[in-house]
Amino acid sequence: MALRVAGVALAVVMVAAGTAVAGNRHGPITFEGTCEMSGLLSQSPPITNLPQPGSASARAGGTCTGTFTGARGQVRELDTAPSRYFAGATGDMSCGGGSAEGSGVLRIAGREIRFAFSEVRGPGVAAVSLEGRAGGSATGAAHVSRDEDPADIAAKCSGEGLRSAHIDLHLATTPAISG
Repeated sequence: MALRVAGVALAVVMVAAGTAVAGNRHGPITFEGTCEMSGLLSQSPPITNLPQPGSASARAGGTCTGTFTGARGQVRELDTAPSRYFAGATGDMSCGGGSAEGSGVLRIAGREIRFAFSEVRGPGVAAVSLEGRAGGSATGAAHVSRDEDPADIAAKCSGEGLRSAHIDLHLATTPAISG
């Protein structure tokens, strides 16, 4: 009986080990390249010239160009592949600057890379840093879109606050991001 129980236990361990090995064959999705996107940054509460705690979310769409490695190791070259960017963060922010941390998703050619997000803001620009959930990173800059009226933004920052602004986002991997 003890031999039979030991045999069943060994079989369970072997099946579990085989499953673990099979799971390891399917690594993370990795991207190496650059992305150009435009979208909307929303603030809650609206930001003013005085720093205050708050949250921000960004949604942008555009394209990414570079090398994409799928979960099973297949490699594809991408040239202006449709892409989406979603991020949410909290921190102390104002129209003059601040910093925030959060998380987000970069969707490239229909596949997702999850990341931790941090930014340091100045007037009209933010230095953005992404850390892939499975490693790697990307950095870049988000600028207030040229389509926005600077006088309107300044009036809102001095008054009721700026709820949202259109942004342009440029990202480059350093050297790749996985998630």
